[in-house]
Amino acid sequence: MANDEQTSSEEQKGSPEQETEQKKRSRLSNHRRFPILLRVLVVLVLAIAMLAIGAIIGYSVIGGGDWKDVFDIETWRHITDFWLTS
Repeated sequence: MANDEQTSSEEQKGSPEQETEQKKRSRLSNHRRFPILLRVLVVLVLAIAMLAIGAIIGYSVIGGGDWKDVFDIETWRHITDFWLTS
């Protein structure tokens, strides 16, 4: 009876050769749900969006300026001139 239980549990798990074949197939599979290049692109877009939101909050809420001025090149020239001359 004990031998029957062992063989039935071994049959459910599968042989070691079948497990290694499944691991090889899963490793060799080049199909991803979310490709790496797309992940990098999403991270870059999110980073730029967070930078813009942070600049808007910093300039308008903390600094007291108009939020649209964040996207004006003259604002950034003034900021860089302030950093370089001080």
